[in-house]
Amino acid sequence: MRIGIFTDTYYPEINGVATSIQQLKRGLEFLGQEVYVFAPNNNVEYEDEKNVIRERSIPFLLLKDRRMCCFRVSKAMKKVKELNLDIIHSQTEFEMGHLAKRSAYKYNLPFIHTYHTVYEDYTHYLRIPGCNSAIMKSLARKFSKATCNHARAVVVPTDKVNELLRKYGVKREIFVQATGVNYEKFKFPDMEKVGELKKKYGIPQNCRNIIYVGRLAKEKNISELIDFLPAIKEKVPDLKFIIVGDGPEKASIINRAEKLNVSDDIIFTGAVPWSEIENYYALGDIFVSGSTSETQGLTYIEALAAGKPLLVRYDDCLKNVLVEGKNGVSYKTEEDFVKGYFDISENYENMAYESGEKGKEYSNLIFAQNMLNIYRKMIVRE
Repeated sequence: MRIGIFTDTYYPEINGVATSIQQLKRGLEFLGQEVYVFAPNNNVEYEDEKNVIRERSIPFLLLKDRRMCCFRVSKAMKKVKELNLDIIHSQTEFEMGHLAKRSAYKYNLPFIHTYHTVYEDYTHYLRIPGCNSAIMKSLARKFSKATCNHARAVVVPTDKVNELLRKYGVKREIFVQATGVNYEKFKFPDMEKVGELKKKYGIPQNCRNIIYVGRLAKEKNISELIDFLPAIKEKVPDLKFIIVGDGPEKASIINRAEKLNVSDDIIFTGAVPWSEIENYYALGDIFVSGSTSETQGLTYIEALAAGKPLLVRYDDCLKNVLVEGKNGVSYKTEEDFVKGYFDISENYENMAYESGEKGKEYSNLIFAQNMLNIYRKMIVRE
């Protein structure tokens, strides 16, 4: 099968969507398929890029770490035709998504779309005169509905997103398919490098340190985690909070930590290469997140694969991911969070084992095989 995947974000950009697509491409290729990814040119040198078609792009003003494609549609569509694709899979609602839709309609190809982002949770990035938050959220819902209804079928990572799209008015068939990860990558970090990193950052070995991996953005609610630190520090004075990643909220997080007098207890590694991300997961013991904006929360899956119990704010996306008391604990209040930390610490070895076992269920090869089955269903129906 010759599969075309269209995206506005891809390696070496570091985010859940880019990672999901990379894992899908690798998994499908392992299963013997030909996969072509249409993505923005990030103006960096790429290594080992097979069948990745890069289109001209410019920086996206609202998000400095993202880029916006600007290409001649007719020229790009000619490339699509030359590849003689069997199916087109859009992973974006914007420029590359429009190219995917137009190409599918013009060449009469099955067209499916993966809905990754609940845009109404991200309207704070937009500043449009005369449009308040309620108006922007309403527009985001209408935009999502229209985009999804243009596809033959929609893929979502969790039941949470399935139910949300139905409320929006999406009428197309929806497949619920969780994203996969390279389980072996996260299970077996380079312990020599991990030791070097722990020494570099001064990470203590005598307590269960907490770790967050991801963008430092408002919707990730990292400041809440900072607020909860003093309550744990009273009993665990050596505790460190390791924050892996970068983003627009970093300055705000630093200011919050200074106000609460916990600056010395927080370690910022900044953005790190994807090739070494497993070594950074290994720096902490308990994975934490305060986000409720996730469609799936790919970092939750990566943390489980790395054998890290979860201590995360309760959210519907956690269904089938978090097994309360076995591979982690969810919280709604500060009291829940603090209690969850000590509950996990007291039963750490068992929870770490259960986390790793749960992570196996999200193998990227299982993900790829399930997506391949969806592709075949769509082609048969043509």
